[in-house]
Amino acid sequence: MSGRVIIVEGIPGAGKTSTVQMISRLLKEKGIPVKAYIEGDGDQPADYEGVALLSEVQLSSIERNNSESANGLQFYCERTEYGVLAHYAKMAESNGFPEGIINEISQDDIYNKEPVIYTALIKNKWEQFSKILASTDNVYILDCSLLQNPTTFLSARNDLPEDYIESFVLDLLKEVKEYRPLVIYLEPSDIKKAFEHVMAERSEQWFNFVRDYYTKQTYGMNHDLTNDLDGVISYLTHRVKLEKSILTKANVDWIHIERDQSSWETVNNKIENELFLHF
Repeated sequence: MSGRVIIVEGIPGAGKTSTVQMISRLLKEKGIPVKAYIEGDGDQPADYEGVALLSEVQLSSIERNNSESANGLQFYCERTEYGVLAHYAKMAESNGFPEGIINEISQDDIYNKEPVIYTALIKNKWEQFSKILASTDNVYILDCSLLQNPTTFLSARNDLPEDYIESFVLDLLKEVKEYRPLVIYLEPSDIKKAFEHVMAERSEQWFNFVRDYYTKQTYGMNHDLTNDLDGVISYLTHRVKLEKSILTKANVDWIHIERDQSSWETVNNKIENELFLHF
């Protein structure tokens, strides 16, 4: 008994969420047990969503300074060799904690840490995921966890060398290689048009966050990106090139899907045909 993993990747607006949902439906119709996770899912098995890394001293301080409202905080914490993982997004969902505690903990989100800490935590997470796959017959369908989140953090936030980022992602794939991973990479034919499409669906606050993350951090500063849509498209163009380069060097099955905003039926048919060959 062992599971499999399908990873859907691409830039914002590429159609990852819709593709995860479609694949999940197709496999379930075949009687295949599926666990699907889209971006933002707090139970993501190969990444962290809304999780902070605290020291025991920090955690004790938060509990001491919020003695009346921190009751139950330990339930949302897990000890690791790197520190205490505090699941603050799940704390917020519980409606059992004041906003001040949530905001204080969120400052130490894993994606705010130094690269050496982040990479150790993510590598450990994939090692745990490998153990999950070894003990199940489910097909896990994930998005963002292999390419988008690691490359954006290591590249946009820190502008680390491409060979370092490539090596890290390939190491993650090695953790699950024996479970026959399949990567589906969605590439819009027009990056700007695809991104404008997702902009229309999401809030201005979302765009402002993404714009600043791509253009005002280390990569954006080092490459003189403008803090506007053009700067965003410039970074995304770089990211697509980097991610495709990584996949060409990965010794795993991957499907490159090029699409425009009106070609969903063709894309869906191609993905369905590919799944027929792999399952």
